[in-house]
Amino acid sequence: MINLLPKEIFEILAHIFFMIGILSLMTMGLWNFYVTFKSGINYVKRLHQIPCSRCTFFTDDYRLKCTVHPYSALTETALNCSDYEPNNNQKKPALQVCEANSKYSDSQPTGVF
Repeated sequence: MINLLPKEIFEILAHIFFMIGILSLMTMGLWNFYVTFKSGINYVKRLHQIPCSRCTFFTDDYRLKCTVHPYSALTETALNCSDYEPNNNQKKPALQVCEANSKYSDSQPTGVF
């Protein structure tokens, strides 16, 4: 009987196909990781375009985030908000009142012990 594929040649071909399979699985895994990472970066960039935190109507309270659109505040539907009004003040009005009162707290006694 004629032996066309000796045992050694069969083992070498099996190792080559096994290595090609492993390399292709690793390549597909890395490519899948790259595509997922890239889409995640694009999603985060889109979320950073939401203008709610810079709006006058944003309350910065977890119970009522926006006084005009409470259900769509800080979501992707707020990207094109028709009621967006930029907040010109750097600080919230409540903080400004507290800082204004703190100027006088050192010089005048409050009467609370």
